[in-house]
Amino acid sequence: MWKYGSSKQKVLQELRKAWEEDLHFSDQRILGSMCTEPLPLAAEAHAQFLEVNLGNPAYYKGTWRLEREVINQLGEMLHSRGGGGFTISGGTEGNITALWLARNVTKKKKVVYGENAHFSVLKAADLLGLKPVPVGLDEAYRIRVDEARRKIDRDTAAVVAVAGTTELGQVDPIGELGEICQDRVPLHVDAAFGGFVLPFLEEIGVNVPPWDFRVSGVSSIVLDSHKMGMATIPGSALLVRQADHFNKIAVESPYLTSVYQTSLLGTRNSAGVAATYAAMRLTGREGYIKVVRRCVKATELIAKRVQEAGLRIAVKPLMNVLGVMVKDVGAVQRQLEKHGWRTSAARHPRCLRIVVMPHISPKAAEAFSEDLVECCRKLGEI
Repeated sequence: MWKYGSSKQKVLQELRKAWEEDLHFSDQRILGSMCTEPLPLAAEAHAQFLEVNLGNPAYYKGTWRLEREVINQLGEMLHSRGGGGFTISGGTEGNITALWLARNVTKKKKVVYGENAHFSVLKAADLLGLKPVPVGLDEAYRIRVDEARRKIDRDTAAVVAVAGTTELGQVDPIGELGEICQDRVPLHVDAAFGGFVLPFLEEIGVNVPPWDFRVSGVSSIVLDSHKMGMATIPGSALLVRQADHFNKIAVESPYLTSVYQTSLLGTRNSAGVAATYAAMRLTGREGYIKVVRRCVKATELIAKRVQEAGLRIAVKPLMNVLGVMVKDVGAVQRQLEKHGWRTSAARHPRCLRIVVMPHISPKAAEAFSEDLVECCRKLGEI
């Protein structure tokens, strides 16, 4: 701890220096992150609600009302009827909470998931004492349904499927998994990324496989508004089909204004609730359709350019995530960094991973495509 405080000017200078060392979405050079620049109104709303803690809800009735409205709107978007939910810090908290629910509801000890699942599933298994049961992937890098069917047994607490995989944006065969899981085992859907993409892809005519609460076997869904929802971090939500299941994780909170608390976190950063409300209220369904359409078109542009140059893509992109097959992913990334571009790598398969978020303009997508092809030629990838 510093012994003496500093002047406001000095503190601001130090903060400015740190900020300048960071990368920023506004530069339009980041194509490896599933987060994006929040809408200015979302940032303004976040700042306005900084002191709010929905872990003590009776003190913040206005924010609690905003949270209920956000959950209602998301429930409508995901075709939930009479379910429940609350806002959370992110997909990791959502996956941990969903599996915590499943464990306590079923009293069982295994979690079945695809090798494409987010690493937070393993965190959850470790924390909850669940045995991880991984399942291989099919040719489209989705969980193998036949293998999952064989591995689900009488001790399975939950099955995890993904709607918008982190690596390639693929959607697991959730309709088929739902048939297997219905009335047998909870099926949790990690739609941290896809939750704010898939509903709007349907609106622009893309054939989206069933994945939300229209699949009767789905018991819970997590989605992040701080990704394609363009809210601030943290901004996510966990929705469940049966709200009474939250009773299975409730603990008494006698010194707070709620008798029981059912969230994983006690103190809840609730500024994200206001930011999510602001982003959704300002943008609306029609606005999100336009954003998704633009991102998908830019993704298709990059895919077309690299294929015309002789590179292969891992799989035809369903949404705004693209995998480009190269021999030396690290070398390509380093060459791209010399041009100012930041990308990432996928494991299944090993490839260059490109995420085209709202901060990437069509012009930036075109420039990136040209540099990617040039880098690959220089390295002998083409």
